[in-house]
Amino acid sequence: MPVISNPEILEILMPLREYLQQEYQERFYRAILFGSQARGEATAASDIDILIVLQDPVDASEELERTSHYVAGLCLQHNLLISRLFMPRSRFEAENSPLLRNIRSDGIVL
Repeated sequence: MPVISNPEILEILMPLREYLQQEYQERFYRAILFGSQARGEATAASDIDILIVLQDPVDASEELERTSHYVAGLCLQHNLLISRLFMPRSRFEAENSPLLRNIRSDGIVL
C-alpha cells in the first residue's frame, strides 16, 4: 500500500482530513489522495488531488462551496492548489471508470 513520504504534504493533508471528518461527521466515508502526489511523481508546481467520498446523496457543487473557505485558507497558507472531487459512496463502490481504477490502484487513503 502506498504511503505519503513528503512531510510537507502530510502537514496539509492531516488537518484537511480532520476538517472533513468534523464537517461531515457520519456522512464522511473516505478521503483519498490521488494523482502525481500519490504516485510520487509530483513537482513543485503539482497540485494536490483529493477524492472525497461521502454517504449518499452528494451534490458536488454544494460540497465544493461548503468546503471552499477552509481549503482556500490551506492553499494560501501553503502556496499550492488543492483540487477536490466529491463523489457519493454508491458511485465510488459501483463505478469502474478509468479514473476510479487509477485512484483504486495508486490512491492513498487518508
